Amino acid sequence: MKKHFVRIFIALLILVAFTPATALAQDPTPQPENHIVGDQVVIGNTFRLERNEKLDGNILVIGGTTFTAPDSTVNGDLVLIGGTLAAEGEVNGDIVAIGGAINLGDTAVINGDLSLLGASLQRSSLARINGSVNEESPNLGNFNPPERLKNLSPFSGQRTLLSRIFTATLEALLLGVLAVVVGLLMPHNLKNIAATIVREPWVSGGIGVLTILVAPIVLVLLIITILLIPVSLLGFILLGLAMAIGYLALGYEVGQRMAALFKTTWHASIAAGIGTLLLALVTGLVNLIPCVGWIPGFIAVILGLGAVITSRVGSEKYANELLKAIIPGSTPTTPVEPPNPPPIVPGE
Repeated sequence: MKKHFVRIFIALLILVAFTPATALAQDPTPQPENHIVGDQVVIGNTFRLERNEKLDGNILVIGGTTFTAPDSTVNGDLVLIGGTLAAEGEVNGDIVAIGGAINLGDTAVINGDLSLLGASLQRSSLARINGSVNEESPNLGNFNPPERLKNLSPFSGQRTLLSRIFTATLEALLLGVLAVVVGLLMPHNLKNIAATIVREPWVSGGIGVLTILVAPIVLVLLIITILLIPVSLLGFILLGLAMAIGYLALGYEVGQRMAALFKTTWHASIAAGIGTLLLALVTGLVNLIPCVGWIPGFIAVILGLGAVITSRVGSEKYANELLKAIIPGSTPTTPVEPPNPPPIVPGE
């Protein structure tokens, strides 16, 4: 079971990490004899494999819908995250579903394993699954708070691979929802912070590392003074908020790049939500790798944190002044408007 999930989610990680290469396959061009080659990434969209069509590649569905008609063939794995799969053709690979719904029709043939994590399955009596069916869902009837909390704790060494994958996916979904809310409340700030990351990545990274190293020491010293404990607690809260906003801004930039690949324009909230979801999903799954898995997430955090500080939380008024103070002649993140001329008083 563990080996199966490792193999499937490594394929998922490759699909998400190389979205620029696979997202272009959203509008595939059928080859002769209805032969489609290439992985398909379906994000909030619909992908249909018509009758007698064959796909050589994997399918990743995130909040979208995929339909395979009778007599169609998928030569690859299929990963479903919060979407819908209606399969009536043949799948020569494994299917993994995290949330969402799977409907296997009368003519569906799955030549692999079917693994469900919090997903619903409707299966026709005529559908064939030649592999094993693994279904994991919460058993609320026998809920044991101490033991469950112990298994789900981030500091517990007894957590199973399945629970760690579920936790990473749930965190990615929650961050995606938070990014949508922040994108609605402060879209211009996210744009300015993201622009700072793109234009001055080394400055943002350097300031982020310096802040991560120095700020906790200063805040702990304030706690020692007793009288400044409230100031120290406020500082820790602000530091956490800055890290979160910077991470969401980086996710917004990822979403904007994806929108450009799809040759479309997304609202700041949509771009932030989708981009943060993919960014958090990739960093969360990579974090499962021992010893070095934390590095991509740490880089994302320090880049975002440094950009938040450099741009003064995306303020157009102070971003250019701070960048020029750090690097003379650096490219401004936003255009600076000339000051208004003084009013003319009659008789002067």
